[in-house]
Amino acid sequence: MEDRHRTGKPTESNDGCKVARTVGKSSLARLADYTTRSDHVLVGVMSGTSFDGIDAVAVRISTDTHGNIAKVEYLNHASIPYSKEVRSLLLPLCDVETSKIDNLVYAHFLLGEWYASAVHKLMGIAGLRKEDIDAVCIHGQTVWHAPAWRQLPGPDFEATPNATIAVHGTLQIGCAAVVKERLGIPVLYDFRSADMAAQGEGAPLAPIVDSLLFGDRARGRIVQNIGGIGNATAIPAGPDEAGVFAFDTGPGNMIMDELVRRFTRGEQQYDADGAIAARGHVSAPLLAYLMDDPYFRLAPPKSTGREVYGTTFVDKLEQFAAEQGLSYEDRIATATAFTAETIVCAYRDFIMPKMKIDDVVVGGGGALNTTLLNMMRQRLGSDAAVLTTMDFGFPPFVREPMAFALLGHLALMGRPGNLPKATGAQREVVLGSLTL
Repeated sequence: MEDRHRTGKPTESNDGCKVARTVGKSSLARLADYTTRSDHVLVGVMSGTSFDGIDAVAVRISTDTHGNIAKVEYLNHASIPYSKEVRSLLLPLCDVETSKIDNLVYAHFLLGEWYASAVHKLMGIAGLRKEDIDAVCIHGQTVWHAPAWRQLPGPDFEATPNATIAVHGTLQIGCAAVVKERLGIPVLYDFRSADMAAQGEGAPLAPIVDSLLFGDRARGRIVQNIGGIGNATAIPAGPDEAGVFAFDTGPGNMIMDELVRRFTRGEQQYDADGAIAARGHVSAPLLAYLMDDPYFRLAPPKSTGREVYGTTFVDKLEQFAAEQGLSYEDRIATATAFTAETIVCAYRDFIMPKMKIDDVVVGGGGALNTTLLNMMRQRLGSDAAVLTTMDFGFPPFVREPMAFALLGHLALMGRPGNLPKATGAQREVVLGSLTL
């Protein structure tokens, strides 16, 4: 009996019977005319190092007759918070002592389902059909970022036992094939690997969108994302794109969030509005202990992650704080001050000597932490105004997903998306992989 599918035609099987084969439209076929069109709609999907959930943003990108970006329009966004159970599955994957290969594999496919759900939610909010969206661009969930090089056995190890090769890498999980299967939309993913293959650090990758969205003719700006990790993009007035550079400033919300989880026994995941920190006092000895870290003296390009500032780092903080007899409020206040201090010190050491800065524009979860923003303002004084992306019409969680939508667009146009000055790569490269 023939089994016919809506999109397939009967084909001959080995036994001569006609069977149906569902032939879906491949990503290559669907995107065949992408470079010739002037209007594109993409969805960027981000789940950051805070492990708080998933953000999906719809973006319309208009191009001129030369294929250059003429306009980037934010359309809408949707968020899905991670459940406590999912977070408890993911966080141990970021620690060599607790990571298990079976959980890693299951989490990889599970997150594909979560990403697809986030996009479905966005499509409902924004009134978009799958036919309206050219591609979904997923960053994935970083479980390990290793920009430092390690010597390991090379390909000719058996012939030359002492041969080694320098490697580094990064791993973001979330199965793109699952996302495409659930949505029926082409998916771009694995954006960091191409930069690392070109000997870059694979981060930060957002500077290209920062210049487009926040650059100003008369004002030099720093766009500061404060997610799990903090990263800064320096944009000279003009904007002078040749002068744009970026780097990770250090921990963002990661340490504060871990302390809050411990303090509340998992009932709270973060310090809402910095309320707990506001009740505490900053410990000068603990702050000095935390600032004695070689990363902050390292000149850009540089990047870091949870593998450095995760639970092991917080354990050391806790031990020092206990010896000092500090309350949890004092510990969270000091951790908040630590993030503010590392950010502002990074500006004074690596950005302000090179360019005049008028504004700091904060995005990510840190933009909602009033205590953290006030600490940054106190440290900057009159040197720069501290704003948030909301002052420019962008909710705090949309900048990074927008960045990956833009990187996906550049990839589909065959154009590079990295900034070697920011990542340390030897050359510009096209970023991402495409599901077929």
